Amino acid sequence: MWFFRNWFKKKAAKVEQPAEPDTESEEVARKAKKKKTVKAPVIEKREQTVLVVDDSRTQLASMCRCLEAAGFDTLTAMNGKEGIIAARKNLPHAIVMDIIMPEINGFKATRYLSHHDETKHIPIVIVSGSDQDSDRVWGLKLGAREFLRKPVSSKELIMVVNRMLEKADESLTA
Repeated sequence: MWFFRNWFKKKAAKVEQPAEPDTESEEVARKAKKKKTVKAPVIEKREQTVLVVDDSRTQLASMCRCLEAAGFDTLTAMNGKEGIIAARKNLPHAIVMDIIMPEINGFKATRYLSHHDETKHIPIVIVSGSDQDSDRVWGLKLGAREFLRKPVSSKELIMVVNRMLEKADESLTA
């Protein structure tokens, strides 16, 4: 043990300290380099938040990128259980929900959120890869306000989310 302690002290003593600049011009150049660092611009907090719930990271990233480009803040969840927790904690303005997910599927999460007092005012759009009309009917019956089939175009997603938010605003003012 004594050997390693002393060996480490010798190694630590050999570490060289940075040399001070020899000339005044080197000092000026060093300060100029420090001043050139550019800070990232501060982005304003957007007004409306959309929670995107999907177990596919690719779909999640794609929908978030689309919504953020349209001026929305986004939150994400990888399954229905995380979606419920995120919705109750953050109270987003809208939710985009996939159907087939682990733990709690999109139907169960939609039913819970649309019937729970804290979250029933939040409009939900179900996005599904299924082409069965029964999924559409079932989703709307459980409380979703819209139903889209995958793959969803950016334009269609933004249009539906905006329409849902406008309807929600109208119902609050009425």
